[in-house]
This record gives sequence, C-alpha cells and structure tokens, in this order.
Amino acid sequence: MAQPPLTISRPELLDGDSDARFRQLLHRLLAFAGRLEAVRAGLGQRIGLSGVQYTILICIAHLQGERGVGVKAIADHLGHSGAFVTIEAGKLAEAGLVDKRPNPADRRRVLLTVTAAGRARLDALAPSQRPVNDALFASLDRADFERLAAIAGDLVTDADDALALLDGFAQPRRRAHSG
Repeated sequence: MAQPPLTISRPELLDGDSDARFRQLLHRLLAFAGRLEAVRAGLGQRIGLSGVQYTILICIAHLQGERGVGVKAIADHLGHSGAFVTIEAGKLAEAGLVDKRPNPADRRRVLLTVTAAGRARLDALAPSQRPVNDALFASLDRADFERLAAIAGDLVTDADDALALLDGFAQPRRRAHSG
C-alpha cells in the first residue's frame, strides 16, 4: 500500500523520509490543547464564569497595574480580537466583576480593572487553581519551562503565518527563532 504524501517538507521536522513523528507531535499538542481548554472551563465554572471569561478576568487582574488595562492590550496578550474581548469584558462588567472607565489619554477607549467582587472570586479560586496548574506542567523542570515558554511564543507567531497562508492573502514573515 502506498504511503500518504508527506505533510511537511522541512528537513528539521522529518524523520528520514517520514513525517510520522511530526504528525504524532501535532496529535499530542491537540490532545494537550483540548485538556487545557477543559481545565480552563473547569476553573471558570468554579467561579461562575465561562472559561473565556475566567481567562479575561485573570488577564485583566495581572495586567491592569495601577490605572487599568486597555482592551487592545488584553486582546493582543490573549490572541483574540478586540471586538471579542469587548463583548466578554462587557459581560464581566454587567456581572460586577470588572470596571470599565474611559481612558483619560483617549476618551474613545476604555480601561478595565477588576472589582473587589472579581478579586474575591479569583482569590477564592487560587487554592484549587495552584495544584491544577502544577499538575498541568508537572513534567517540566525550570529549564524545560523556560524553553517551552520561548517556543510557545514562536509557535503562536508561526500559527498566525500558517493561517495567513491558508487565507492566501499574505506571505509569512521571516524571523529569527528564539531557540
């Protein structure tokens, strides 16, 4: 029986003349991504939110600083559109978990901050969140963690390039890998 055509051409990703290890990696990454989404949904559910709302809430908490954080900064950090973050932040504001106020530097934009009620939910979640996150990455030592953090950033950029190729309207930009 004939082998299916290769799904990659980069020699660094081939194992001899086979792409089987590459496909195995993709399938494991998909399995991990699915489990990561389930964990996010479970953490959100513990505090009465969807997984996405939980992620946006905790992102605001970590990025707000003293004055608040803009929708664009949250969208860029999470890889979502500004419109999506605006909708979900609006739901969090309606629930009393996030404050939205005009940005004094640009009154057309808003700054987001977590309210006391939002902070209380995140604080209540932390005791169960810590062991879950520890378990998610239990196999990593510090060096593995640092390398994975660098690789993950590169992979997000690579995925954006791949999506642009699929759309057929842009060429991927070349950049030096961090590794």
